[in-house]
Amino acid sequence: MRREQVEIKSRSEILLMREAGLVVWRTLEKLRAEACPGVTTLDLDDLAEQTIRGAGAVPSFKGYPGNSTVPFPGVICASVNEEVVHGIPSRRVLRDGDLLSIDCGAILEGWHGDSAITVPIGEVAPDKLALSAACERSLWAGLAVAHLGGRLTDISHAVESSVLADERATGS
Repeated sequence: MRREQVEIKSRSEILLMREAGLVVWRTLEKLRAEACPGVTTLDLDDLAEQTIRGAGAVPSFKGYPGNSTVPFPGVICASVNEEVVHGIPSRRVLRDGDLLSIDCGAILEGWHGDSAITVPIGEVAPDKLALSAACERSLWAGLAVAHLGGRLTDISHAVESSVLADERATGS
């Protein structure tokens, strides 16, 4: 079995990667601020495109071929409530109590930034917020144990342990 080697990036490459990530972060922060009842996911998509292009970057997702014959039409992926991932922005109006997942990617000088956030829209039921918080805690638990030379099972164990701890704490 051949083992893939990790490519060590130069300081200048790391700084460019950081800049691409910052374009995404700034875009997601703008979208978080604008996501409220009455706004459509297409409104957020338009804002994302303006923000990314205004930073001199190119949206990663728009036009991406994926595994179909139709290129992805959005700048962001916008998934509401039960939609798992990769929702296509539309005229769908966000309502009070929705949970919105926004995935965003940008290319700056050949480097990709990509991240996602979950945004509560208006007043969200406590059980939905608790589930979202538990998911975020498990993400951070997994990231805390990720390191060069580590094992994927270390990450999955940390995520599972976090979820089980939440389950014991809440009794659900």
